Amino acid sequence: MKYSFSILILIVAINYFDSSNGQNKPDRMTIKTSIPENPVVSIKNDIYNPVALMQKKESEYKDEKNVSGQYKKPNLTRINKDVFGLDAEQTMIESGSYQYIGYSIVTERTGSVPGTIWVVVVVQSEIGGYDEVRIYRFGANTWLLKMVLPLGGYLGRDVDAELIEHSSGAKYLWFVVERKESLLSKKEAYYGIHELGTANAYYGKLSWPGAGSGDEYYNLGITSDNYDYPDIPWIYIVASLDSLTFDNKHVNAQKFAYITSPYDIGNMQINYRPNVLPIYWPNGGTAETHHLFSDIAYYRLSPEPGNGRLIFTYSNVPDDTQIWLSICGVYGENAQFVGTIAGHASYTIGNSLIASPGGGLSSQLMVVFEENYQNSGDWDLVSARSNDLGNTWDLNYIEGSTSTTDKLPLLGTMVSRKGVEDEYYVSYLMYSNSNDSVMSIRSNNGTNSYWDSSVKMSESYQPNWSYPSVGMTNTPGERITVWGTEPINLIFLLMGSFWPGLPAAVEEEPDARINSYHLFQNYPNPYNPSTRIKYQLPEISFVTLKVYDVLGNEIATLVNEEKPIGNYEVEFDGTGLPSGIYFYRIQAGDFVQTKKMILMK
Repeated sequence: MKYSFSILILIVAINYFDSSNGQNKPDRMTIKTSIPENPVVSIKNDIYNPVALMQKKESEYKDEKNVSGQYKKPNLTRINKDVFGLDAEQTMIESGSYQYIGYSIVTERTGSVPGTIWVVVVVQSEIGGYDEVRIYRFGANTWLLKMVLPLGGYLGRDVDAELIEHSSGAKYLWFVVERKESLLSKKEAYYGIHELGTANAYYGKLSWPGAGSGDEYYNLGITSDNYDYPDIPWIYIVASLDSLTFDNKHVNAQKFAYITSPYDIGNMQINYRPNVLPIYWPNGGTAETHHLFSDIAYYRLSPEPGNGRLIFTYSNVPDDTQIWLSICGVYGENAQFVGTIAGHASYTIGNSLIASPGGGLSSQLMVVFEENYQNSGDWDLVSARSNDLGNTWDLNYIEGSTSTTDKLPLLGTMVSRKGVEDEYYVSYLMYSNSNDSVMSIRSNNGTNSYWDSSVKMSESYQPNWSYPSVGMTNTPGERITVWGTEPINLIFLLMGSFWPGLPAAVEEEPDARINSYHLFQNYPNPYNPSTRIKYQLPEISFVTLKVYDVLGNEIATLVNEEKPIGNYEVEFDGTGLPSGIYFYRIQAGDFVQTKKMILMK
């Protein structure tokens, strides 16, 4: 069944007033999806055979790696919100000598504890080229490190995740992330999967056919049709592409892939749309490059099986006053350019995101984007909501301040509750001349402006901010935001929750299987005066664990005896030692590892 999309052109004339005259920006306006008179696009509505697309493209899965071992690390620190005067309760995960640079939150909808929260974190190693992805779960009053995937190379901060849930109780956490082999390499698209409740995890590279050495993939998005098809869902992925032609000209585009049998990791099929989606800007010239913001959402057109659609947004292109839209069927065939969303008075548009209820025959779509008010440098956040699958859009300001101090809200992420209309959550950073903060907001159809007041999650430490990510609990209106910061030399992953208390969750018994030696980062770190060091042994081993100063002098021997299989924890007390960097080293059989810790008095 082909999708018929009505394209209408409506010229809307609106008077805008300078904020210095004391008049506000308009609260709401309605526009039609429109095609510009002279679109700078090439339309490629290539039709592909869905049966052929179902064939497995990477039978050997040569880029996949199996990761065994399950890591658990209680690492919760509650922050008294009165210290910062914030609106939300906060928790903190200390990362030791690593830096958290990207995050994505997912929430379980089904099972014995619906509302359990998972966070996928991109971790930048202190040693270049050894980056990893960590997966945390909120347990009984603590955050647990459940899985580490050592992707290596150099990972980007853009990460997106999707949780699929089977009626049998099986659950798989999927994510996509950027990766570079070296600092000078092009960005590649990687995926990862963790089977919840097990030690099973996999990751691999997405390899589109016909890719050239100059192709670079980034700004990845992921979604699924799990709400409509819990037992036979598919995973859908979009990526921005920058490609060089033979004469060194840039082609900006989007790529699409879909994955069948995502519960059956050994037999899953990665199906690639070989050519670009229908909107792209060819031959921009060597000096004309654009960081293309791409996103993806799924909706269902009718009750018949296979009648779902994917809708894509695309912004920050040569015509940067609009958001571009295209759709295709779930097989990726017959993609169509379906028009644009213009903001207020042709102001410049930056990042854009799209979400939907994710199935259930809903006709609602939500787009959020950054808009440069009067192209003056006063950036606002704007939403565009459609209740007719994108034919008409209602525009509302999320953050429409005219203040000279609040200049630059940067969009983080947007999520929606599966199968529910009018419940969207957005996170963003507010850069200003006075102080910076992490903000979170939710939609509320009962208000005139459609959005509630923003909740401040964090004040500034004058940090190295990372873009925040937003998620939700099992209760409507309750949300969690995650962000990272690097004040002084402390590196934190911060969790802000806008509800009276973090949700309860059932804690598992310690995993009986220990598959490898491991020395964990001490906690807390930095410390004063004591800290805890954990390690695990997969077999009976003679263990020595010692502490050294920066000159290599032995400070203390914490362990020097034979130990059976198991998990262990020892305490090191730095009383009497000066502040500074110390090292702790374990030797157990042939396993030797050293880690750094900081004593700060």
